[in-house]
Amino acid sequence: MNELAQLKEEHNFLRREFTRISEEAKKSGLYPYEEKFATPEYLALAGETSQRAEEMLKRYYELDLALKGPEHFSKENVYVWGGPTPRWGGSMAKDASLKAKEYFGVDNVMYVYGPHNDEMFELHKPCRKLLCHLGRNCRTPGAQNTSDAEEAENLSKYSLKYPNIVGGVVDDMTGNYGKNYSLREYQAIYDGLHKHNPDLELFGVVYTWELDMKKELMTVARCIDHVILWFWWKTDLMEMDLALEKCRALFPGKPIMLGIFMFDYGASCLPNSAATMHYHLEKARRHLAAGKIQEIVILGDREIEKCPEAAEYIRDYLKKEFEASGK
Repeated sequence: MNELAQLKEEHNFLRREFTRISEEAKKSGLYPYEEKFATPEYLALAGETSQRAEEMLKRYYELDLALKGPEHFSKENVYVWGGPTPRWGGSMAKDASLKAKEYFGVDNVMYVYGPHNDEMFELHKPCRKLLCHLGRNCRTPGAQNTSDAEEAENLSKYSLKYPNIVGGVVDDMTGNYGKNYSLREYQAIYDGLHKHNPDLELFGVVYTWELDMKKELMTVARCIDHVILWFWWKTDLMEMDLALEKCRALFPGKPIMLGIFMFDYGASCLPNSAATMHYHLEKARRHLAAGKIQEIVILGDREIEKCPEAAEYIRDYLKKEFEASGK
């Protein structure tokens, strides 16, 4: 557990403690806020917990104020999402994701939909970092021939042979919890992925509208190393700052990758405008600089033909970012 997550646990404990202390004080007839300062009797109840809270807050302030990231996106922190699929106007070309990689001039690929085998991993060797689809959701028919847990363990083994594999991704992870997946199944995927290579990370897809599903998110969060946050409705981009702070609070200390749609799947089912792409990318860059996100992922390969204006804008934007970052 990272330090911010530990501080969050401490925060939750102290909240419960202060509630207990308040109830005990009322039973004893102590109302400290009606006096100028806390009475000695109240301090006897709350003093130790108050000191513990001060120490916890001091460390949180230090960590939060120290947050800072790179000023520009680089080939280190940008991914493109893609792979062989017959859906959504996609292509069954085995190198679909690599064509998108070349188009956008990026090095990292989130390889989704397709099978896990030596042929595909050899094909993706030119990628600096490779994240691979895990689980049956949105999978191309016939691409997965094992259970989800077995596939995760196999990917863990493959990562020893192909070191550019840095993790796996479960699509629509929160939305499928309790419907198509149980916590036990997610835990089995998580354990399988880490079995042979504990350095791998499990990326979980979360949509901004799911951030109010706190019970489900807090349950699924234990199986997520790295969050991928998506805005299903482009109108919700107006609330990006709030959504990101909610996500950071629900997944304290865990890295956040921001998903970038070229196509408005949630509402109009039409391509996003260049103005929307500019806003999304520029806001993402500012949050990167503030240390509040760590990467972005562009979806994806099939959208280049579907959304030429948006794709061209992203390509040109990234080119300038890569030049500015020097890497």
